[in-house]
Amino acid sequence: MSNEKDISVGTGDLEPEETMESIQAPKEVSTYEERSKANGMVYTVTDVPPLPTAILLGVQHYLTMLGASVLVPLILTPAMGATQEQTAQVIATAFFVAGINTLIQTTIGDRLPIVQSGSFAYLPATFTIIFHESLQSIENDNDRFHETMRVIQGAIIVVGLVQMAIGYTGIIVPMLRYISPVTIAPVVAAIGLGLYNVGFNNVSNCFAIGLLQIGLTILFSQYLKNIKIGGYAIFALFPIVLAISLTWSFGAILTAADVWEEGHLCRTDAARDLLKSTPWFRIPYPGQWGAPRFESYAIVPMLGSMAAGMIESIGDYYSCARLSGAPPPTAGIVSRGLAGEGIGIVLAGLFGTGNGTTSYSENIGAMNLTRVGSRAVIQCGAVVMILVGVISKVSGLLASMPSALVGGIYCCVFGLIVAVGLSTLQYVDLNSERNLFIIGFALFNSLSVAGPGGYFSTQEENPFGDSNGAQIALAIFSSPMIIALLSAFILDNTVPSKSREERGLHVWDAVRNTDTVNDPEYIKVYSLPLGLSRIFRNCVYLEYPSIGRIPPPPEGGYRSGRGDIGELCCWFLPGCRGAEDNEDEAINDVTVDKGEDPEVCDATGENGNEMSETTA
Repeated sequence: MSNEKDISVGTGDLEPEETMESIQAPKEVSTYEERSKANGMVYTVTDVPPLPTAILLGVQHYLTMLGASVLVPLILTPAMGATQEQTAQVIATAFFVAGINTLIQTTIGDRLPIVQSGSFAYLPATFTIIFHESLQSIENDNDRFHETMRVIQGAIIVVGLVQMAIGYTGIIVPMLRYISPVTIAPVVAAIGLGLYNVGFNNVSNCFAIGLLQIGLTILFSQYLKNIKIGGYAIFALFPIVLAISLTWSFGAILTAADVWEEGHLCRTDAARDLLKSTPWFRIPYPGQWGAPRFESYAIVPMLGSMAAGMIESIGDYYSCARLSGAPPPTAGIVSRGLAGEGIGIVLAGLFGTGNGTTSYSENIGAMNLTRVGSRAVIQCGAVVMILVGVISKVSGLLASMPSALVGGIYCCVFGLIVAVGLSTLQYVDLNSERNLFIIGFALFNSLSVAGPGGYFSTQEENPFGDSNGAQIALAIFSSPMIIALLSAFILDNTVPSKSREERGLHVWDAVRNTDTVNDPEYIKVYSLPLGLSRIFRNCVYLEYPSIGRIPPPPEGGYRSGRGDIGELCCWFLPGCRGAEDNEDEAINDVTVDKGEDPEVCDATGENGNEMSETTA
């Protein structure tokens, strides 16, 4: 791909061999969003679809994360002694907080179109708390549920504050300089591979429902994606919504006809009694289970889960940016995202979801499947989550989705997470025996050590002992993402390499050398919205550990980012688009200096990562 700059040339600068036609025809400048659309994305990170389309696409993202969001409370609350009604309330609270946290992350966090919700990474530590002898000795189930929830809340609040401190102080930034695509690829792939046990195992609960869901999702997303109805690529945009609607309707019809006996896992009326007893509206509030309790035996193991969640999120950031057409996030932007997640974890502790939150890998897979990576769409989905969290009967209805249907979604989505991680390897030398060994070693052992069926999952007791430190070690080493990270990171930074290009670090060098405070794409995607960029200066101080200096303020001051939910109003407010376009023109008039090292430019262009350059 060419690395030529788009330079305005006056007619007086014409060389004899140049023709007027060659000057009049502008040279194409490829941006990250343009390349993403060329690869099939319909809506990229700053695109704002019409309001009705954005709402429906947001609902689709919500449905994608629905299964895991329901599954985590369903796994935890019965062990805590909760009633069915209390379980439904925890599920509604999880939806409500997930919506708030997603809005926080997409507004003041890393600004990428990524959903925040409960994480499986927190399950080992949470079960350690649930089965602590001091809580198990409580005989009354209702009292045990409230006391256990209060202890879990206290631990989650503390680790949330710790993650906020890590993010806003930037102490993790120096380490990010040594994370190459050789490390990122197996970490992201391990996220998807580590969840393979929740795929076809759930489908096997009802093959009629699960296989139909898989088949319809493949049909709509792959075979019918180019068919348009009324000018809209309905099947390409809404494959998951359409597949769920048809599969669930099929199950409901057969349930009504009593094809399956009472209690069968195929039936869609499993939560019938719960729906009758659930009130229509209930607003979750902080401290609804009582005041949080802060116990060392709960806080210490939860710190290990926090570390696992952070590693998962870092891998998700790079994958999400690549799919949605965003420039690769700098180390400072990653640190800002982790801080935003920390705020969300604190809120999860205050409201009492029973689980910490992290970036949701499921929606990255859905982004690839639906070809929609718009931040405004994700924010619409966040609003839907908040509303569903308030309307209790809707939460109960969605919680009754057959597990086989959810498994069918997972079978289609989780594989895409693995593929997105592996796609990062295009930046490294895959003819290098060194790279192949590191990648294969990290992937295999992430599953062999910590995956479903791996060493730690088959141990009845903690191999490290019963101490608090042992609980932290178990939380860390039972995470496939952390095993992949430790293996790949240590080997990649200790095994000799021929060059930085062999490891793919030349791509990161180009990003680090980019003037992000003036670059039009970085401003549009990562700059804070609504004047917050001027107040907080986009937290550019976080770039200091990476580049050795704080970037100077841009000429004309910090500008707001683009592509937020507020711009959906432009669909029906006259003149709104004009105001936005005027500021975009002002952004594009900025001269961007991306460095003069020809080797960096050539390497970046060769890998399809050249930066857009505009000269006034």
